[in-house]
Amino acid sequence: MTLRKKTRLILGITMLVLLLLLDIVFTSLLRKSAEVSDRDSMELNLSKAIVSINGEAEALGAIASNWAYSDFTWMFMQGKAPTYPTKVLNRDALTRIGISSMIFIGNDKQVKLFKDYSPAEMPSTPQSEFSIISSRKNGMETLFNMTGIDGNSGIALRGKDPILFSAKPILDSNMEGPSAGYLIVTKALNEASVQAISRNLGFSFVIKPLTDEEINATDLPYSVIDEPDSKNTSITGRMLVRDTAGTPSFWVLGTAQRTNIMNAEKHLQFLFIALAALSILLCCLFDQIMKATFFNRMTRLQKEVESVRDESAPKDASVTVDGCDELTSLQRTLGDVLAYKDFANEKDKALDKISVMVYERFAQAGNRLCIKTLEDIAVAFTPGDEKFRKCIVRAAEMTARMCARIGIKDDDVRYFYLGALFNRIGLIGIPFSIRQHIGNLDKNELREYQKYPIISRDLLQAVELMGPAIRIPYCWNENWDGSGFPLKLTGDEIPRAARIYAIVDAWNEMTRPWPGRKIPSLDEIEMRLREQSGSRFDPQFVEEFIKLLREDAAAEKNRA
Repeated sequence: MTLRKKTRLILGITMLVLLLLLDIVFTSLLRKSAEVSDRDSMELNLSKAIVSINGEAEALGAIASNWAYSDFTWMFMQGKAPTYPTKVLNRDALTRIGISSMIFIGNDKQVKLFKDYSPAEMPSTPQSEFSIISSRKNGMETLFNMTGIDGNSGIALRGKDPILFSAKPILDSNMEGPSAGYLIVTKALNEASVQAISRNLGFSFVIKPLTDEEINATDLPYSVIDEPDSKNTSITGRMLVRDTAGTPSFWVLGTAQRTNIMNAEKHLQFLFIALAALSILLCCLFDQIMKATFFNRMTRLQKEVESVRDESAPKDASVTVDGCDELTSLQRTLGDVLAYKDFANEKDKALDKISVMVYERFAQAGNRLCIKTLEDIAVAFTPGDEKFRKCIVRAAEMTARMCARIGIKDDDVRYFYLGALFNRIGLIGIPFSIRQHIGNLDKNELREYQKYPIISRDLLQAVELMGPAIRIPYCWNENWDGSGFPLKLTGDEIPRAARIYAIVDAWNEMTRPWPGRKIPSLDEIEMRLREQSGSRFDPQFVEEFIKLLREDAAAEKNRA
């Protein structure tokens, strides 16, 4: 086999193998994408079904309000009407919209009236439904300790069938208290209700009761999507519904058609067949080009070599192509290429060095500008008087020095510096009336004030750059003995940076200057810090901070 044929064969096989691999990869990606899309669609539809079921419970609450806040009901429950006017409650209409029963309960927790509206094909009794609702965990307590006029809505189980219920306080038509009792309205989540919800959603689902094993299980999954069989054209899934007490109630089971990707696969196969045909055509074309150039040139060179060997040829005959010495031209070209390659490499190296230097300078300038901007923002937005805000940067710098002193990495030190700048940023969410009297707050005001570390955390977490810096704003109010807030952490549970800043903040408060204030001596500062060592502060960090202060004092004395 000639070199030309070998080249053509190898090139063709290589391109066909590459196309085959691409076909397999793209087909696999297409099928995987379809499976992911089917699973996501199933989870979305199941979630919509559960939202619709919960919406039915909320709609039931709106229906219950019509009778709970009517003068007819008010008068009956007050004893001003001996019987409830049945003409107000249209049985056919209530049965048609799915109401199962209405239960009237007095303030003495005794049932005054049961009204049954269950359909003939699915009979029920209000007494049984009331027994089911009141026997739930914390059932009666939940019903009769409602706050406001909204009452509550929920789901209970009648055997293995769910019941939607809504409990409302009975008020007059002006919706004013006190309550004359309670009204409970129920609705069975039967097959007709499920079909109506399915039609509205365009997604078919059914209610599946829990098995005995699932009722007693403690780790039921929220949703289960069955792995689709390659031969099956549908996908099934289920999602768990819990009642108002958090107890697993039933599964919502749905089935949907899988995405049909047969046409897309056929189009993909046709595309790769066309590419394979194009590859074969390119191989043939490449073969012809090689034949027309390289091999023809070799033939011409061979003829000239034979002419040189001929005795009739001139003694100074040379092997030429188009009037040029082939070997000399090739050598010159290779030399030029290598020389240019060396030149390009040296040029790239020089440009890379310049680029790195410029980048580093811009990065350093950008970092300085960013830090300065954050310092200005912290000073401007932290609540407090001007004397306090002027010392924010001073405390942050001391925190960074202390963190570096105990061996914290430079990247973390930078974030702890930012955390120290924004240590009290959450105070902007606390009312001014509370911030103005921090030392004289009642229990409710103190509880509201102690929320500000949580507000600081939420504000900083919303900014991606500030995420790692929240340890100080969130935890610096924690005390070594566990008496701090907001998490009541103790000892080493408190982040190191927060323990350090607590000490620095105390030092900053003792030493920040303002006109007319006498700054305490170093010995007084040490005494005050050690007084709180083991209760407010980490004892080890207190001693390390005192060493830092003494070193600073010695250095300042030497400079003087």
